[in-house]
Amino acid sequence: MNLYKLSLVTLSLFAITACSTKKIKKEVDNNITTHPLITSSTYSNHNPVAITNTSSTYRPIGTTFSGLNGDFANNYKLINFINYMHNYHQFSEESLYEIFSQAQDINQMVEPCKVTNSSGDCVTKIRKGKWDRYKGMFVYERNIQRGLAFWQEHEDTLNQAYQRYGVPPEYIVGIIGIETAYGVNFGKKKVIDVLTSKAMLGDRREKFYTKQLEKFLIMTRQANLNANQLMGSNAGAMGYGQFIASSYLQFAVDFNNDGVTDLWNAQDAIGSVANYFSKNGWKRSISQVAVRAKYKGNRFKRLKTGYKTKYSQYKLRKKYKITPRTKLRYTGRVSLIKLPRASYDELWFGTHNFRVITTYNHSTFYGMAVFELGEAVRKRRYGY
Repeated sequence: MNLYKLSLVTLSLFAITACSTKKIKKEVDNNITTHPLITSSTYSNHNPVAITNTSSTYRPIGTTFSGLNGDFANNYKLINFINYMHNYHQFSEESLYEIFSQAQDINQMVEPCKVTNSSGDCVTKIRKGKWDRYKGMFVYERNIQRGLAFWQEHEDTLNQAYQRYGVPPEYIVGIIGIETAYGVNFGKKKVIDVLTSKAMLGDRREKFYTKQLEKFLIMTRQANLNANQLMGSNAGAMGYGQFIASSYLQFAVDFNNDGVTDLWNAQDAIGSVANYFSKNGWKRSISQVAVRAKYKGNRFKRLKTGYKTKYSQYKLRKKYKITPRTKLRYTGRVSLIKLPRASYDELWFGTHNFRVITTYNHSTFYGMAVFELGEAVRKRRYGY
């Protein structure tokens, strides 16, 4: 009887083991099918630091591969990531180990300045809620002059972007001026260093940066760019318009038709910013972005403000006596934008296209800085 029970237990254990093995294999197979491989023929004659691997060998996650040196040597997360890029995107393991062996831990680098303006100059830390201080970092005479020169040099490209996407030149000029001061400051850190450090060393947004690292490697392969040489911001943003890697893959365009989508090329950057706005809902038919409003008093506290707000113009006028200072041709619901100044609050109506600008950076101040810099350059160029 005991022998019979023992046999049943043994058979049960075998059954459980078989089921577990089958389940694990199914999970691996599912992972393969949900991450389509890019074949080696897709990208030929591209940068050797990110060439595809003609081998179809599948390397299980967790498998080590000798050759990872430098600041990230023996980092198990990075080894797993390399295996993933090899398995699901057909990257050469040797190329990836070469790339990551050159990457540096940004946490070990000296940070001489915490806050810089758009030219990269060190400035005093901004006090939250002070519009004058924020605006002063971007809308200043030297930057306006840079904007004029940029517009003059790339007038044809800006006009082409307007014709294709419906985005007026001044708002593209505003974005590029705020992001990089028209190419003066593309960023002071290597993108590979930033993304690898934040993805592999326990940053609170580790998952986000791991995804950006994946997209970055795919991006450099597509554009035939050297992954170890590209400079960007402290968050890994790149080029004139400071796109992150996922935005590059979704919105960047080869606007000069030279076969390469290069965000460090002004023509491609102009087209890419315009395409970004277009795909995020920019409406050609809306000619105004923001119009100054008037209200009673010096400080505005009656209603919630910010780019997310939407109010009926009729209700604002009838119930709250808030009206535009100049003609507002837009008839839709408006955002109420408050800009705190030294002795009073400026109040603005933001149209639908203002809210589109804030998709680039989710900040009311940012949207208004883009608007004001673009308007300042346009007025200096045309006199109105």
